[in-house]
Amino acid sequence: MLLAIAAIVWTYSVNPDDVALSYDGSGSGDFFLTKSQVFYLASAIFLLNNVLVVAMKKQIHAIPISVLPIPAKESWKQSRGELDEFLGNWLYAIVGSINVILGLGLFALSTVNSQQFAQTIADFEWLYYVSLFLLVLVFVIIPMRLLRPPVPAS
Repeated sequence: MLLAIAAIVWTYSVNPDDVALSYDGSGSGDFFLTKSQVFYLASAIFLLNNVLVVAMKKQIHAIPISVLPIPAKESWKQSRGELDEFLGNWLYAIVGSINVILGLGLFALSTVNSQQFAQTIADFEWLYYVSLFLLVLVFVIIPMRLLRPPVPAS
């Protein structure tokens, strides 16, 4: 969360008045927003992500297991507390991954648009792979734990 907040503030302080968000094949900007628009857009994404997902986490216990898309529903019904904890932690992982992607994306955007640095958009191609890895981890690998029924407490 601190990385995303720092990125939002730093982005606003170092960006020129017009910020390139899209680039053509030669590396020059072809879609621009003002730095205020970027600031408010990033702040809105940050707030919606953190407020809505955390609000969803608080309502997990009220969702009937029968409507959740999980396998072995009968086994999980016996361990509702463990299921609620897992789903809550999973939602926190979603929030964290979106915050990391937002923060790294804003740092890259500011670096590319700043006159202080000599980096181009091609220097940040690794960000796509980091973002893809985080999203696969959060939306595919972590939920695979639900395939294995809970171990009953003895």
